[in-house]
Formats: sequence, C-alpha cells, structure tokens
Amino acid sequence: MKFPSATYAALTATVFAVAVALPAAASTGTGSGGVSPTQESPAPASSAPTSQQARTADYRPAKATWYGPGLYGNKMACGETLRHRTLGVAHKRLPCGTKVALRYRGHTVVVPVIDRGPYSRGVAYDLTEATARRLGMTQTSRIAAAPLGD
Repeated sequence: MKFPSATYAALTATVFAVAVALPAAASTGTGSGGVSPTQESPAPASSAPTSQQARTADYRPAKATWYGPGLYGNKMACGETLRHRTLGVAHKRLPCGTKVALRYRGHTVVVPVIDRGPYSRGVAYDLTEATARRLGMTQTSRIAAAPLGD
C-alpha cells in the first residue's frame, strides 16, 4: 500500500479542519460569509505604526513551513498554549514577542515570535496553521520576512 506524502497529509488535515469549521461558524453566525475578516471596531492607535513598519520593512527571502494539527493544546517555548486560532511564528534566534512581518503572494501579516524552531535544515520560519492560512500558504514555501524592531 502506498502512503501519502507528509505534505498531502497536512493539506488533507487542513481541508478537513476547514470543512468542519465552516458549517460550525455558519450555524453560530460567527463566520464571515466567505468575506475576508475585518475588524469591527476601529484599529487601536498602536497598530498604525506596525502596519507602516510592515510596508517599509527590509524583507528578506526565507523558506517557511507551518505546524499545528496534532500539537494543539501544547505549551510553546514562549509560554503560550497553541490553539487553532493562534497567530505567530517560530524562530530559532529572535526573542520571544518580536514582531515579524511576513509576505506571501500579495498577503502581508505581522505576527509575534511565540515559539522556537524550526528544526528542519534550510527552514528559517515555522508558522502556526492560523498564520499560514491567513497568508494563503498551504505547503513549505518561499516567503518574504522582516523582523520589526519594537
């Protein structure tokens, strides 16, 4: 019997998770109806400098993977517990809490360093599943990344 690749298994797990989450969100009225999520209240004043920093940051190409399924509920190196909606990134050397701007195929997100890793050769960042989803990343990919000094 031929076993599917790890990428195929991860993609299948993500599709399954989305297929389960969408009907649940629709039944509770908390979903966005297929529309990109937006903030319902005005953004706090502190987010403006971060978005400005993200626009003018010095992005460098980097290889990134993502993680999540099977690890939910585990404590991460920076003290948080990994959940389905946890936005963040793992990096080997950046201090916990450092904001990192990530860009992939026209999508940009600014997230904190919340864990240590990745431990795969040649990979610079390990994104949580929620972060990868927000960027539209479904497999190991080349992204643009820029640590933002606080």
